[in-house]
Amino acid sequence: MTRFAPLMATAALLLGTTALQASEIKIGFNNVDDAEINGEAAFAHGFRDALKGTDFTVSLFPSDTLGKEKERLDQVSTGLLEIDLGAISTAYSLSPLLKGATLPFFFSDDAEMDKITSEPAMMEAFNAPMLETGVRFEGLNIIGTPMGIHNSKHPVSTVEDLSDLRFRALNGEQLSLMEALGTHGTVIAWAEVANAIQTGVTDGYFNPPSSSLRTGHTSFLKYYTPADLFPSTRAVMISDDWYQGLSDEEKTQIDAALAAGFKANREWIADWSSKVDGKLEEAGVTITPLATGERDKMEALAKPLWATTLTADELKTWQDAKAAADSE
Repeated sequence: MTRFAPLMATAALLLGTTALQASEIKIGFNNVDDAEINGEAAFAHGFRDALKGTDFTVSLFPSDTLGKEKERLDQVSTGLLEIDLGAISTAYSLSPLLKGATLPFFFSDDAEMDKITSEPAMMEAFNAPMLETGVRFEGLNIIGTPMGIHNSKHPVSTVEDLSDLRFRALNGEQLSLMEALGTHGTVIAWAEVANAIQTGVTDGYFNPPSSSLRTGHTSFLKYYTPADLFPSTRAVMISDDWYQGLSDEEKTQIDAALAAGFKANREWIADWSSKVDGKLEEAGVTITPLATGERDKMEALAKPLWATTLTADELKTWQDAKAAADSE
């Protein structure tokens, strides 16, 4: 009986109130419910606030309360969870085209990324394989300024400065980027990162500043370089079975709430970007910009990864969308 207790507890959280309140919307995410430091929480609060006065109630389940990434994806797919704020890698496990959102040095800024990914043709292409599994992709949350370089050893201002460092990689794509930049990496689960850095298994990671601030890693990651490698994003996914079961009026309310959530998230990043450097410095972190010309060197080293991350057709889809967005 004991080995089934966690599963039963999760099922109770997911199903316990459904019979009593069919209009409850559950939002699961992996980080803390703090709308000041967590962009996903800002989205969740904006979504929830937009539904005040309707028949819907919104319950937030932060900090992996409803399970890890794959577990939450399974719950959305089967209709047990209405909304999942998941890792971009979780989303592109269903829709490989979404890997384009992580191409290093592809986007000029977050606004360009928003313009490209929100195009109806792109959204339709993202969703084509996802809808077959019962999951609907709604867009990208921005969870921090673009990816930078955190490490525990020394300042990094050049490509050469990376050569003696080893970084935690999220997945194979990040590992390839690290190797292309002349450094070393190893794939490590996020829950094991703090111990890996403190024991010298790895020296840091490629992440937005919010990661080290949110987790307290600034106590040992004392050097940060804002390299703007690629946007810091996570995916908003909803249960298509749940959504299709709504009335037209309810769908309109949910669509408006999703728009409000994305608006709150973008307002959060605008505010966060203006003060994140100060928060890092307050935590004792040294911020070192890249030296003149070094970002161009990184871009030249990383650009060949576009063709290995995506198929030729997928890459052309992104490049065509970027060209169209830039020409408007």
